[in-house]
Amino acid sequence: MRRIGVGVIVAAVVTLAACRTTTEEPRQLAPLPGLTTASTVVAPITSVDPTATTTTVVADTTSTTLVAAGWPFDDFRSVLQLGGESVRGTGCGADGTIGEVIPDGWWLGIITADGNSQMQVDLVCAYSGTAARSLIDECLASEAGATCTEYFDESFWPVNRNTRERTVPKSSALVTESVSDLCEVGSETRLGGITGMLNWLQIRSGSVVYVRRGCSG
Repeated sequence: MRRIGVGVIVAAVVTLAACRTTTEEPRQLAPLPGLTTASTVVAPITSVDPTATTTTVVADTTSTTLVAAGWPFDDFRSVLQLGGESVRGTGCGADGTIGEVIPDGWWLGIITADGNSQMQVDLVCAYSGTAARSLIDECLASEAGATCTEYFDESFWPVNRNTRERTVPKSSALVTESVSDLCEVGSETRLGGITGMLNWLQIRSGSVVYVRRGCSG
């Protein structure tokens, strides 16, 4: 008889707490089942015309960066695919193309340290559509499959490919906004999952000019 790991058993019996108010501290997202190599994710996300949003934006045709002042998308999970990687936002570095400096654009990540003039960012891959489906299927086939889609689905499937931290300067005009889109996310068991609050960061001219936090608090 196959033995099930203690970690899986513990994760299976976790009971979510009552819904939080926006003034409470957000829960920490622990690693989840279903880690795969980046080479298995090949399907692109269907991009949406940025001009269809309610906010006027200008697409920079010389790069994949969406130029905008503030937040031009519908909600936290609906950022477009703006780069060559099959993820929401400009990219996440799963294909090894991002070096020490994070280029201009929109990036999903975990802020691991936040100082007066700079912050440390751990990039996260936000898969969607067919690309996410292959990862979800692997998760469902794992020992912790029953908990795979309690918080995320094929419209937004975040995976932390590595724990590399990159330093990003903060603009003197930095704007930070918090929403409650991910406040009800509880503990998870998927490997390669998330271990901190998710944020969307807009980087322009090498500095963070806007941060959208996934949970108020």
